[in-house]
Amino acid sequence: MKTSLCLVLVFGLLLGASQSVGTRELQETDAVKQKVSDLGVSLVADKRKYKRDDRIKLEAKLVNNDPVKDIFVYGTLQFGLRASFMLFRRDAKGKEVPTRFIDTGSELPPTFEDTGAFVKLRPFHSLGTSYRSSIYMLHMERPGRYSMWVEYSCPISIADVSVSPFWGSEKGTIKSNVVIIEVLH
Repeated sequence: MKTSLCLVLVFGLLLGASQSVGTRELQETDAVKQKVSDLGVSLVADKRKYKRDDRIKLEAKLVNNDPVKDIFVYGTLQFGLRASFMLFRRDAKGKEVPTRFIDTGSELPPTFEDTGAFVKLRPFHSLGTSYRSSIYMLHMERPGRYSMWVEYSCPISIADVSVSPFWGSEKGTIKSNVVIIEVLH
């Protein structure tokens, strides 16, 4: 009995180790080669299937993945070329979906002394915003599957703020999870 219990424990340890190696390989072979960071981005759609004339609601969130440290982030989250979030779409063949409308969300950066423009994310807390559009405006009215994700990049440099630790533009871009939706006939 003791021998079989020991074998089960050893097998469980080996299985757990191989799964963590597999997870690490997936992270390393990601197309973006993104390293795991303290700040993460998640994207959620309000449903998985849409009609051609439906509206879509997306929720994009910044998440503090660090179990101990607080992180300050710029509190204004917008979608657009000069904003924090950029939305990307691909069709079922992996081809980029052109847009009918380009979001240009932007805002004047806060002054150095303006600490009210920043949000402290405690460990495992999040800050998010909604994005609403129509399937037509996103140019996804053809029936089929589409993949979407957002990329976050802070529009403000660490040197331009007085709060710390701040997740600034020097930290680069973070890609969210990929959301798959289907547009029906």
